Amino acid sequence: MSLRSRADFDRLVPVSDRYATLPVDEAFTWADVLDSVDVGEWYMVAFRSIRRPEADEAKLKAHDDWAHLEANGAPGFVHYFKGPTTVGGQCMSFCLWDSRAEARAAAGRPAHAAAAALTHEAYATYTLEFHRVRRLAGDGGFTFEPYDTAPEPTHAEPPPGLMSRPIVAPS
Repeated sequence: MSLRSRADFDRLVPVSDRYATLPVDEAFTWADVLDSVDVGEWYMVAFRSIRRPEADEAKLKAHDDWAHLEANGAPGFVHYFKGPTTVGGQCMSFCLWDSRAEARAAAGRPAHAAAAALTHEAYATYTLEFHRVRRLAGDGGFTFEPYDTAPEPTHAEPPPGLMSRPIVAPS
């Protein structure tokens, strides 16, 4: 799914200058990509931050670009959105992955580790959010939920002719 999905999310943009303070499902133009994204489920890591006024922007950009290039070659990478920094220094960026395991494996790579090492010098505050993102069939759109909650069960009927029978121990 990754190779097909990579460019499908490129049309996402923030809905307004307030995007960095909105819930992730309200912060971007998700409806703009519905027609090009197949039904599926992804793991999202959203990084919300407030930059320190003295942050070295050139250094941050270089490390971010290096980490993005590295992630782009990692198994399971789907999309990276680098959010614009607002006048107040707020930003929200996110990565989409095919799975949590692939995201975690990529987080241990050198460029990501080097970029993450800059957090204390570059950001006054930051938080990480982990979401399960689903593209539902039909006009269902996208759903977003915290990753660590159990996914909603699907209520599918058993195939025709398949009946549930109790298991009875032989006597």
